[in-house]
Amino acid sequence: ETDHGWGGNYFLLGGMVNGGRILGRYPDDLTEAGELDIGDGRMIPTTPWDGVWNGISQWFGVENEEDLDEVLPNRRSFANLFSHE
Repeated sequence: ETDHGWGGNYFLLGGMVNGGRILGRYPDDLTEAGELDIGDGRMIPTTPWDGVWNGISQWFGVENEEDLDEVLPNRRSFANLFSHE
């Protein structure tokens, strides 16, 4: 059993990045009793990889909805997609 691929920290750097913020939902409770803890120190991520890459893809010039769906085929499974704007 592994938790690889579940989630992680992402850092974006650049002049046009609106930084200084934590995006997503920071857990209210980091103990084993917390709602996002599933045991053994593993936490359920609150921000999908597709949500982060949606905005990055737009910044790289992928603007058309059909093209975004091709680049990120699972993006419509999530409500919290970031945008480059």
